[in-house]
Amino acid sequence: MEIRQALLLALCALSVSLSLTVARDVPVKRYVVDLDTAPEEHFLPICQDPDIQAMIPMLKKDVKDMITSLVPAEALPLLDVLTSDLDQYLPHPFAGEMRGIANCTGINLGEIVTLNLAYDLTAFCTSIVAQDAKGTIWHGRNLDYGFGDFLRNITVMVDFQTKGQTLYTTTTYLGYVGALTGQRPNKFTVSVDERDQGAWWMNALEALLNRQASLMSFLVRETLAEADSYDVAIERLAYTPLIAPVYFIVGGANVAEGAVITRDRTSALDIWTMNPAQGRWYVLETNYDHWEDPPAHDDRRTPGMKAMNTTGQDTINASSMFQVLSVPKVLNRHTTYTAIMSAAQPQVYNTWVRWPEAQAAGQKP
Repeated sequence: MEIRQALLLALCALSVSLSLTVARDVPVKRYVVDLDTAPEEHFLPICQDPDIQAMIPMLKKDVKDMITSLVPAEALPLLDVLTSDLDQYLPHPFAGEMRGIANCTGINLGEIVTLNLAYDLTAFCTSIVAQDAKGTIWHGRNLDYGFGDFLRNITVMVDFQTKGQTLYTTTTYLGYVGALTGQRPNKFTVSVDERDQGAWWMNALEALLNRQASLMSFLVRETLAEADSYDVAIERLAYTPLIAPVYFIVGGANVAEGAVITRDRTSALDIWTMNPAQGRWYVLETNYDHWEDPPAHDDRRTPGMKAMNTTGQDTINASSMFQVLSVPKVLNRHTTYTAIMSAAQPQVYNTWVRWPEAQAAGQKP
């Protein structure tokens, strides 16, 4: 079954049809983080990879360019407050991991912290959880972000292990210690979609300085590490205070386990669950409340739902989910990667960097 799934996914990634956005799809390299080592050593296997080392000079420049475009100059001095005593503001093990990445790459620690705050709150995405006719839950997501070429070059998959066993897996970017996409084998899968929150940098700095709420990517990674069931994951993601609104999309390992959690800073506004018995065999979230119409200039929901309905519950699987995430607008010039997961079949977890080579005529990002 694993070989068959891999072949299907490979054929899907290579296929080009009139209904799909043309793209070059590159499998993402996979690494192991040993959680039994010191936090400063967690990401050394990644940043010491010769391929990564060769990119560091370019990476340093791209980091500076990204920060300059995202962070107002008046906010930069506040980062000195954070980095002077990072352990005071960030929970274990994140401060140590950031220091280790800064030491290994030579990137300023304040810049590493800034990137983690920016990634948390400025991404656009499409996430889908679906149940097939046999009751298997499939979870697919596109992560859309500006600075696409920069991020595509540093996209990685990470198996976080303890005592030689994988506790959870994420897809992330070099330098980013939180989690926006992840899987706890045989328990649950999770992805994060941005929800409009205003001045992201002000919210983030205020929350970190006051210690009143969590960064959502830290909460996701902590949930992957500690929650031992779908229900526990839903509870933690729905009710832990956050620094900004967000959507959490969660899939389980059992029938009918799928939900979109619409969050404000304090609690869940809505938990929209899958209900196959009533015909709702999938839930699809972009970056707008599901009970409101998406704006015409960024309607990824309509083509995504059309593709899901055309695919149908009888034929949804890892391969067809990838195809749904490849239709125009759902896949766009900002899409950095596509990830496919299934908690009940953890070996399926895989990620492809999406390098657009051409866009459909008239397609908007």
